[in-house]
Amino acid sequence: IWSLVLLRAFWPTLKALFHESGSLYSLFRIEHLLWYSTLGVAVIYVFGMIPLAEPNPSFTITDFWRWWVVHLWVEWAFELFTAAITGYFLMALGLVTRQLVERAVLFEWILILVSGILGTGHHMYWAGEPDLWISVGSMFSFLEVLPLFLLVMEAIDQRRHIAEKRDFPYRLAYLYILGSAFWNFVGAGVFGGGTLNAPLVNYYEHGTFLTLNHAHTSMFGAFGLLAIGLIYMVLRYLTAERPWSDRPGVWAFWLYNLGMVLWIVLNFYPIGWQQLEAVYTHGYAYARSLKFYDTTVFWQWMRMPGDVIFALGALLMAWDFITKILAQRETASPNGTRSG
Repeated sequence: IWSLVLLRAFWPTLKALFHESGSLYSLFRIEHLLWYSTLGVAVIYVFGMIPLAEPNPSFTITDFWRWWVVHLWVEWAFELFTAAITGYFLMALGLVTRQLVERAVLFEWILILVSGILGTGHHMYWAGEPDLWISVGSMFSFLEVLPLFLLVMEAIDQRRHIAEKRDFPYRLAYLYILGSAFWNFVGAGVFGGGTLNAPLVNYYEHGTFLTLNHAHTSMFGAFGLLAIGLIYMVLRYLTAERPWSDRPGVWAFWLYNLGMVLWIVLNFYPIGWQQLEAVYTHGYAYARSLKFYDTTVFWQWMRMPGDVIFALGALLMAWDFITKILAQRETASPNGTRSG
């Protein structure tokens, strides 16, 4: 349904772009790529339903399809959508050219087809596949986030030139997009592809707090901040010339980021590296047992400061959303048009 809604919204533009050139390339403009990425989000998730539709007695086969959702859905389809929507956003703001966006997103497609699928291999050993997949997955996983990182670096350079010429009304949304790109690279690339995918580490750390570190920072950092940034872009567009304040959204942004940093420093890393050492020394079963976790009670409680600060950011963001939406309604005239 979501994909069809986007198709309906883009349909006039898609037709215009096709009639403009009439070539095969017209089917690979950024609007097309964005919609294709929504199809990927829907289609890949279907494979996760296979074990439910037809239960298989083999754990290896069942877990193989599960990883299609856990890895390919999140790190394949989601990454493609993230690159496409980020590129479209930056193009809409005039920070990058259409040509650059389309080349970068197509480059992301190529990397995803090559590295995203093969990168799933770093999970396959744990589903009962041959151990060669550990090294194959490790080599290809880190490449998935590079195009998005390069695209945002170009946007930062363009932003400097634009800031010198005129006011930039979407600075708050842009801040969240940059934060999303940063955590995409750090959370998915450094903490995931860089830290965890070294074969010697991946073989022992699977399912430890180091995995939690990668999952939390890449999921919310990349996709959560991106979603919030898009919401702020819409709210700012609807506000037009009426009074607008970035301050609550900026505070929420830094509270979110501070909360995630505290998770890393006070919880994920202190427990994660200690847990990895426990695997090397005493075995995987011990490192996942209550006997080990009883030695980390202090660091488990130290998760709370990050949680509290993160929750404050969520509350501030929710309050900011509500006040801005209510302000939109108050400025609407009785016949449904907005006063300016």
